[in-house]
Amino acid sequence: MTKHSKYLQKESSLIQMLDPLVADWNKNQRPPINIAASNLAAEIDFSRLNGLFDNFLQAIGVVIALIGLDGKVLASSKWQRACMQFHRVNKTTLQRCHESDVDLSSNMQQGKNYAIYKCRNGLTDCATPLVIDDIHIANLFIGQFFLTEPDNHFFAEQGQQLGFSNQEYLAAIAEVPIIDEAKLPALLNLLTSLAQQIAELSMANQRYARTISTVEQQIAERTQELELQNLILSQISQGANLSDILTSMVRQIELLHPEMYCSVLLLDESGQHLRHGAAPSLPDFYNQAINGLPIGLGQGSCGTAAFTGEAVIVADINSHPYWQPFLRLTKPANLAACWSHPIKNAKGKVLGTFGIYHRTPCKPSTAQQEKIANYSHLAELAISRSLSLDKIHRLAFYDDLTGLPNRRLLEERLAHAMLSSKRSKSYCAIMFVDLDNFKPVNDLYGHKTGDGVLHEVGKRICSMVREADTVARFGGDEFIVLLHDIAKSKAHCKKRAEQIAIKIAATINEPLLIDPEHQLLHRCSSSIGLVLFSGQQLSSDILLRQADAAMYQAKSQGKNQLRWYQH
Repeated sequence: MTKHSKYLQKESSLIQMLDPLVADWNKNQRPPINIAASNLAAEIDFSRLNGLFDNFLQAIGVVIALIGLDGKVLASSKWQRACMQFHRVNKTTLQRCHESDVDLSSNMQQGKNYAIYKCRNGLTDCATPLVIDDIHIANLFIGQFFLTEPDNHFFAEQGQQLGFSNQEYLAAIAEVPIIDEAKLPALLNLLTSLAQQIAELSMANQRYARTISTVEQQIAERTQELELQNLILSQISQGANLSDILTSMVRQIELLHPEMYCSVLLLDESGQHLRHGAAPSLPDFYNQAINGLPIGLGQGSCGTAAFTGEAVIVADINSHPYWQPFLRLTKPANLAACWSHPIKNAKGKVLGTFGIYHRTPCKPSTAQQEKIANYSHLAELAISRSLSLDKIHRLAFYDDLTGLPNRRLLEERLAHAMLSSKRSKSYCAIMFVDLDNFKPVNDLYGHKTGDGVLHEVGKRICSMVREADTVARFGGDEFIVLLHDIAKSKAHCKKRAEQIAIKIAATINEPLLIDPEHQLLHRCSSSIGLVLFSGQQLSSDILLRQADAAMYQAKSQGKNQLRWYQH
């Protein structure tokens, strides 16, 4: 190994750490940074060029560096000993080196394709631009060489003037290569071409790697979304509670997107208010405050989205007019942005909203908007399934006209009351209520008016009993009232049941407005049959027949009265 190569190897780490060229090129006055060039250069991994440049240095002794337009050394070989040990450490010779750097940099800024400079230190430098995709991104520098045989007398005098060790300095100068000036353009073209090819290949690899990474990320996200969808569909098929399904969905979405805080609000039966569905990461005080939020323009993001049926994106809650009435809630909850998407069924009916909150102001990207829409569709599946089940349940157990329990649900509750009374040793009562003069309503005013009367009578009866009791429509103009666990004393139970029956009869007897336009009123009296029971001495069917018999007895004795079943 030559003395020169030993020196270069020994000083390698120091040279690379110092990057002597970067200081000088950074001092040069440059035009404003070219953003396109900077972005392009940022896509390139220049590490392979370091090896290429070092190989050229070993072969022909020429120092090579690729310098960005911002003065940053992107890739370089090691440096000449004459530079590192002498010229760049002495104030006078450093200034001369700097003049060379300034001249070359200025020429590149002026758009020249080739520039050469022989500094007063006696060495020569030159540079050429590196252009990729028609964008000038860097300058290729080669330097610290001679164009002719060096004048040792000149360097000896220079070394003596600057206080250099004559022997060491002349030895370092002897290591500097001699390059035929006529061959410089070809050498620069070769180096530039190689640098450009390596840079373009590196850039292509970088872009390919990023593309692969992006695709892998998209696949991973899509896989997670499909797993979430399968989880929700599984819960739906298993008949899980809607609240549990929505809470599970929201938690999984938040795991996929930790910066998001999700909320599902459900439109109530009136279609005028939003009710809490699921929002496990939002504060309880906030969820409680917006439960029952009326829909309409300006009612935050969700109230507006439910009203318009369109997505509402609020990037900054604090400044948006829709949120001004709610700042007393959003500020303590630390909510700064809200993106809301309406949840619609296949017919376009709004069922609720899917909301995304953020702690800092922000807007969703196109990809995020697509995800929000997908999550809304997933929520719609759960909500629609729940509504379908509720509808099936209502059809199976409730009267479609009055909304009261039907005969099937009545029989279930009667069986439960019989078991309960057996355990508690208390008495229950059944009332069979039949309207006395209902038929003329249908005959004179039509069945639609008659349906309205039945609906109103059902409401009036319900207002006279406890929430724990049951009021059912038995059929036609007949209603059943089941009074649960009234008292342990038979006499007390009978007295209390009679009091309630009298109140029911009185409220039914109050005038009914059957034609608001013409202010037509109608009165319906009622015949009520009652029966007491405790435990399971009799079947539910027998108890109902007994109450029915007592009602007919009341009706046969003049109507508008109540009778207890007599054995």
